[in-house]
Amino acid sequence: MTRSGAIDAVRVLGVAAVVAGHSLALPLIRPLVYSWHVPLFFFLAGYFWSTQRPLGVELRARTRTLARPYVSWWLLIAVVFVPLDATRETTTFARLLGPLFNGENSAMPYTTFWFVSALFSAVLLLRIIWGLPRVLVWTIAIGGSLCGYLVGGTLAQTPLAIGTALPCLIFMMLGTVAHALRPRILKPGLTGFVLLLACTALVATGISAPLDLKQGNYGTPGVSVLTASAISFGLVLVAESLFARLAASHCSSLHVRLSAGATRLAYAGFAVVLLHPLVLWLLLRFAPPLPNWFVFVVTLTIPWLIGAAALLTPASPWLTGVSRITRSSDEV
Repeated sequence: MTRSGAIDAVRVLGVAAVVAGHSLALPLIRPLVYSWHVPLFFFLAGYFWSTQRPLGVELRARTRTLARPYVSWWLLIAVVFVPLDATRETTTFARLLGPLFNGENSAMPYTTFWFVSALFSAVLLLRIIWGLPRVLVWTIAIGGSLCGYLVGGTLAQTPLAIGTALPCLIFMMLGTVAHALRPRILKPGLTGFVLLLACTALVATGISAPLDLKQGNYGTPGVSVLTASAISFGLVLVAESLFARLAASHCSSLHVRLSAGATRLAYAGFAVVLLHPLVLWLLLRFAPPLPNWFVFVVTLTIPWLIGAAALLTPASPWLTGVSRITRSSDEV
């Protein structure tokens, strides 16, 4: 299956935004990235939703791409974290087991593990109910979103954060709507720009409050969910427009290189999501005080280099969720 360099570029931007949200202690970071960065991945799961995939196939696929790297990185991080943390703190096993018993209690270096299990659960939940009449599927998704606003904190505290799957169904369903609308959008670049501009105004004025799905905070009722989904769709449309213009211009070779680069970075992105909290924890715990921008750069680049290197090894399926990339083929 041919990958979209534009969509992969959006995925890369989303991963970078997740790292920025954790490592850049700046006032603007929360409204800039928390308004969309985690919902983006649920939205994209819906945007590329396969209507015909059986539950068993979905379970095997998500186990391969999500659960297997989750377990691998949980163990590898523990090898580094446990002996170092045991010399400085008394919370080693609380942090180690936190994501398993209480998703909201996913602390460094396991900060992002809740997201993986929540996404895994949300995809399987949608697959289970997908065969129902569409009105019932939407009723469950909207009802789940309402539960997020009412008892989001309680849902976030479930083991593996599986309760978060329920309110996140709405992002996936809105992703399916966006995919259905996409062929009717004749000017994707302009449409995407308008969406991003309108959402920026909503966020800047405080009408749309940032979300923090890990904490069960879904922002302004109704508005924040729609804003996050609109930003996600806007990014997709703008990226597709830019890449299409490059492909149609005399810069077609640049388009090929950028697409290939975005795809490679996207392949390694899952490792970045899981590994960057360890790098950040090591910097904050053992390094001398460092400039904020430097912490962000190191926290972003080291995991991505490790992820990119892992793609070239037999361990790639276990560390990145995709098959090993060889010189003869970049397909996974």
